[in-house]
Order: sequence, then C-alpha cells, then structure tokens
Amino acid sequence: MMSKRPWVAEELGRGNYGVMRSSRYGEPRGFLCCEWWCEGYWASSGYYNLCGDKPTMPRKTTSVPSILRGLAKPSSFPRNRLLILLWPIIRERVRESLNRSSIDELPAISAKTEYVKVDSDVLVVGGGLAGLSISRELAKLGFKVVLVEGEDYLGGHLIVDDVEIRELGRGNEFVNKLGREVENLVTVYRGVVFDGFLEDSVTGHSRDFTKLYIFNYKYLVLAQGFREVPLVFPGNNTPRMITGLSALKLVKWWGYRPRRLLVWGSDDWGVRVAMNLAQQGIEVYLGDNSAIIRSDLYRDRIGSSDVKVLIGTNIVDSKDTGDGLRIVLENLRGRKAKIRRREEVVVDAVVSAARLPVIDLPAQLGASIVYAPEIGGLVPRRGFTGDLGLGNVYVVGDAGGLLPEFLVIRQARVTALSIGAREGLVGKDDLDREVAEFKKDLVNTNSSYYNVLLRFEQGLHGTGYYAEPNVTHVPMWAAAGTTEDVERAIKGADKQYLCFCEDVTLGDVLEGIKVLMHGREVRVKVLHGEEEEYKSLKLPSMERIKRVVGLGTGPCQGKFCLVSTNLILSFIYQKKPGEFGIPRIRFPETPIPMATLAGGE
Repeated sequence: MMSKRPWVAEELGRGNYGVMRSSRYGEPRGFLCCEWWCEGYWASSGYYNLCGDKPTMPRKTTSVPSILRGLAKPSSFPRNRLLILLWPIIRERVRESLNRSSIDELPAISAKTEYVKVDSDVLVVGGGLAGLSISRELAKLGFKVVLVEGEDYLGGHLIVDDVEIRELGRGNEFVNKLGREVENLVTVYRGVVFDGFLEDSVTGHSRDFTKLYIFNYKYLVLAQGFREVPLVFPGNNTPRMITGLSALKLVKWWGYRPRRLLVWGSDDWGVRVAMNLAQQGIEVYLGDNSAIIRSDLYRDRIGSSDVKVLIGTNIVDSKDTGDGLRIVLENLRGRKAKIRRREEVVVDAVVSAARLPVIDLPAQLGASIVYAPEIGGLVPRRGFTGDLGLGNVYVVGDAGGLLPEFLVIRQARVTALSIGAREGLVGKDDLDREVAEFKKDLVNTNSSYYNVLLRFEQGLHGTGYYAEPNVTHVPMWAAAGTTEDVERAIKGADKQYLCFCEDVTLGDVLEGIKVLMHGREVRVKVLHGEEEEYKSLKLPSMERIKRVVGLGTGPCQGKFCLVSTNLILSFIYQKKPGEFGIPRIRFPETPIPMATLAGGE
C-alpha cells in the first residue's frame, strides 16, 4: 500500500483537474491514471512522475488558436496542400510550440545502469490475483519461479477492493494474505516493468531506470490482467476523467474527497468500483449504455446499496463548468429502449471502469488475437489450460479474457498443472480431472465462458476455425449503446477523442478512412439489396489508419486507444474486428531511456 500522498492528489484537493496540456492542441488535460502504464501517456506531452511527489513538467506550454486548429488536425496533415507549401516556413515555430519538455527538463536518470541476469524455470509477468495464484501453485510443484510486477505493491486491482467477492471474502484482505505467502515461496521483483522481446534477449527495467533485467526462463506465464481505458463520448477531452483503480487509490490511500462521481461500466468490476466509492460516503452514479446491469454476480446487490443507477443511457454531451462536469444522458434507441428519458448530472469526475484484457505481450509474440465479447473483447486465442500455442507461453487470468475472480484461481491451478505435466511432475489423470472440474465451474457460472473457450480450442464444429461474431456493444463508447445510436453518435465525432497522446478524434479517424478509400463515402446504414456489396467492401486496416492519422504513435504505444478504436470501428461499420486487425505491437512495453539500455552511457 502506498502511504505517501502524490502531487496529483494535492492538486485534485485544490480542485485543479487540468494538470497537463495536450501535446497537439495544448488543451487542459487530466492525468487519467496512476498505474505504471500511464507514464507513456504523460510523456506524450512532456510530463513525468505525476503520481509521485516531485513531477517533471514543461516550463512553457502553448495552445493552438481555434482559427488554426483545422491545420493542426491529424487528418489534415500531410494532405492539406497549403500546409505542405508553408511547412518549411513554420517548421521551427511548430517545433518550439509543441508541448514537450526540453532536454534540460527531462528527469535525471542514473549515470550507471546495473545489469541483472535472472534465471528461472517459470517467469510470471504480473503480480495480481492471477500471477500470485499461479506462482503459488508452481512453487508447490517444485518449480523455480520468478514473478515480475510493475507496481511497488502486489495484488493488482483487488488491493483497494473492500467489497465481498464470491469465495474470496474482501478482495484486499485476500490478496494481501496471498501476496505474503507467495513472497515466501518465489522470487518477486516489484517496481520492475517487463519490456518484452528483442531478437537476442528478454528484458525489463526498474521504474527508477537504475537496473536493466535480462530474463532467462523455460516457461513464460503472462498474467497482466486488464487495463481500464478512457471513455469515448462528446467532450471526453475533459480533465475530469479518472480510471476506476486510480479513483479508488486516490480516495482510499491519498485522501481525495469528491462530492459526486459517475462510474461508467456495469460489469463485475464496474459495480464493485461504484460500491467501494459509495462506502466512502461519496454520492455515486453508476452508468452504462447496456440494456441492464451487465454483472450477473452483483446485479442484485447494487439495488441495496446507495449507488444511483443510470443504466440504458448514452452520454450525448458534456461540458466543464465551474461546479464540475455537466453530463447529459439520453436513453438508448431502438428495440432495447424501454423508457424515453433525458437526464443531466453534474459530477466532480467521471470514472472509467471500462476495461480490456491486456494483450500487448501476446500480440508482440505473434499470438492469434480474436474477438470474444463473452470474455471482454479482443483476447489471445488459447485453450482451457491457457496455452497460447507458442511452445512455452501461457496466459492466465484477465489477460486471457475477463472471468470472475474465483474462476481465475481455478484456471491458475489448471495452468500450473499443465506446465507440471509437461515436466513429468503431474500425471495426465490428475491434469484431466482438474480440467474437467474447471470446465464444470465455467458452465455452472456462465455457460458462455465454457462455450467460447471450447470454440478457441476446437474451432467451428471441430474444424479449428474460429468464427468471430459481430460487435454488438462497445463498453468504452459511452455515446452509442446500440446500432440505432451510431448515426447520431458520429455526428459529434470531432468531439470524441480516441488517442489522448496525439489528440486524435473519432472524426479524424473517419476522415482518414475516407481518404484511404480514395474519397469513397462508407455509409453506416446499408439499403436493402446492398448487403452483399457491403460485405465484400474491404476497409483499411488499423495499421494503415495508424500511419495516416498518428493514432497510437505516442509514447504509450496505443495502450489506451488501439483496441478501443478497433471495436468502435467494427461496431460502426458492422465488420469483424479481425478485418481491421491491430497494428504491430513493438518493444518496449513502456518508454525507457536509451541510456538505460546502453548501461547508463
């Protein structure tokens, strides 16, 4: 648990949410989150260590005048002829005006980097519930296990969760006890970011850049869990957006005391975030543009809490006011709409509990990434044991698909026994019996969990082919809950930001697609008789879109935008997510100074 109050908590206490300026337009922007993967987003605008006690910030910030904003848009450059002609003249001015820290403002790093070689039988990446659970199981089988965690604490999102969880009790009490047990069984590196894979080595680095780790292992287990992403709605460039995990840290650890919050996302985690915040005496709204609360496990419990429910609504407008963020909500359109309504709420901040499995490392390794809405969206294709089909790499926990916590623990045991069976430490009958029990638990909890993993393993009718379904709901697109809402939602596309590092809006992306389609307008609504022609229409890939508008090219490498954008575009155009794909995920996981890689030289 962190006890030292960070700088950003002090600023929020003063009512200052706009602690940053965006990189392209110089708009006031919020810090968004306090996890290690947020550092790339901060660095995009020249900010560092915002959730520490001594942040680094640019001494001079600028903003683009509204009259010139059109020329600065990602979808304008480099196709705007006037801008191309004038570019040699304004180049130096542009370089000076970008919101970046100068070389003498960058954080100081160690003059010498220590190289640390780490040998293990099994390397586990991620110290949340899944990583801790499988580390314990593997250690009991006799493996030499090394666990790497980017944060300075173990336990993942459960570290701040006081709500009763099925078969676990209070989440924070459970993971604290589990963490202490695991630290006595395996080697644990806290505050170490696993960077990924180079041609000749697998590396990581300490958050203070004083150590570079070289990992050697026989088996690799990826247990990085989920990542909360920014919501997409008109006016979402507000500084008043915070992710759920960071909101709980700020409230429970660092004394942040907002009056009123809107938590968006009603799956298991979203409901628990709302309940945790309400327990702290905060007035909490729970919103989602799903037809009902999506959590099967907590749907009934929310009714007995103090949380006010705004389910079945879209965010159609928002505006920062002197008193907070004014949010306008309207009900869903189409067949899912039960009651016609329009509401306005004013909150201190909107809390995004919209989450996605962390697929960075499986994608970097070339694992098959497919769409499975039953378990969270884009996920690595794997079987019941978590085997990614790469020889020695497994995925466990939410990184392989969102599952209830008690099932994550069951899956961790199955994966550990699978690795043990490959080494002759576990009999085939014991493994088969555990897999059968895990399958039964999946079916009893929610049969869709079992069905999707079965399709992963066997494919359609046992052919090995996995048929991706259409996208029917995008949790983070708060502006459109149904296909009937899409046409209205994209009218405000220029006010809906997708990439916060590079200030790329949904409007920029849609304009980029039009350019890549050589000016052809791709309609959202298809008329009767045009279905076959539309099905054969090939839209540009995410890689091409990224190169045109700069989406995901910031230091965070698209952690907050690439998957969200894929799902939103798939929803808009009713295409399979696999048709858009995802851009290549490159080393490293988070920005690292070249001097650290070079040994401090």
